[in-house]
Amino acid sequence: MLYHIGLTRMLAGAQMSLPLEKRSRPFALDLLIFLLVSIIAEVPQSIVSFVYTMIAMLTDPTYYDLIMSGTVDPEAITEYVYNFMSSLPSLYYAIVLISTAFMIVAAILYCKLFEKRKAYTLGFTARGCLPEYLMGIGIGAIMISLPLAVCIATSSVSLTLTQNANYPMIALFFLAFLIQGMAEEALFRGYLMTSLARKLKVWPAILISALFFALFHLGNASFSFVAFLNIFLFGVFAGVFMLKRGSIWAVGAIHAIWNFFQGNVFGMNVSGIVKFDSVFTSTQSNVGAILHGGDFGLEGGLGVTVVLLVALLGALLMPTKKSEHIEESQDDTPETANN
Repeated sequence: MLYHIGLTRMLAGAQMSLPLEKRSRPFALDLLIFLLVSIIAEVPQSIVSFVYTMIAMLTDPTYYDLIMSGTVDPEAITEYVYNFMSSLPSLYYAIVLISTAFMIVAAILYCKLFEKRKAYTLGFTARGCLPEYLMGIGIGAIMISLPLAVCIATSSVSLTLTQNANYPMIALFFLAFLIQGMAEEALFRGYLMTSLARKLKVWPAILISALFFALFHLGNASFSFVAFLNIFLFGVFAGVFMLKRGSIWAVGAIHAIWNFFQGNVFGMNVSGIVKFDSVFTSTQSNVGAILHGGDFGLEGGLGVTVVLLVALLGALLMPTKKSEHIEESQDDTPETANN
């Protein structure tokens, strides 16, 4: 059947790690625990952001002159802080993206210490990880390039080569997005989706994790209904693709390259976030926002919606990876033959 997702070693291992006495525990409790873990995972990231900002501000001559002027003007300070935060350099954003590595650590540690799960049950399999990752890089590059090609063909977006592009910074962002893409996949698919699949059927686990993934972006600038729909669809696609492949490597690479190409190659906003040095500079037309997504980036446009629907269909039609496939039986995996 189209909606059927075969059982893999990754998913079977996650399901079998749940003791029988805990299977009756409401899954809503698992959602509350996930929210707590995700908040804890973001604490180090917030600290990194705060420390960088404070150091940059305290070493800024304008701030020093403002404080040492002898008169404290709340409006002047507020205006200064707003302008300062709006003009943070690209290095700040790269460092914040790199600090999302704490999400990976939090997901693995929680599952290992409290759910008694091994890393492969989150998708971190050792076998074939490099080919899977390279495949994901190629798929991610194609997926984000297709809606851009439509935008260029309809003249809603034009690209020009960036003069004096900061290629060392672009290279740093490549590393940063490799970490950030995998971090979000580890948290939402590796941890949340597979944890839910230990109690629920597979499809509710996919849909709930995708919903939380979309809600996670609610605070981003220029967020819209189309952006919400596309991020949700990406979450569903990533969940299906990961379960079919039996590992997290490909979807982590797809996520990372999607963001890197959009921000640092094409020069567009990434989920409402700006400030990326890029190979190309993009110019958007006012009338084509329904395609290019406006200030949110391509994820806010219908071009991405079409690509994700096609990608989801392709993932559903894709057979479960043979090397990871497990024959489903009630004897070997009680309550795990989920569809």
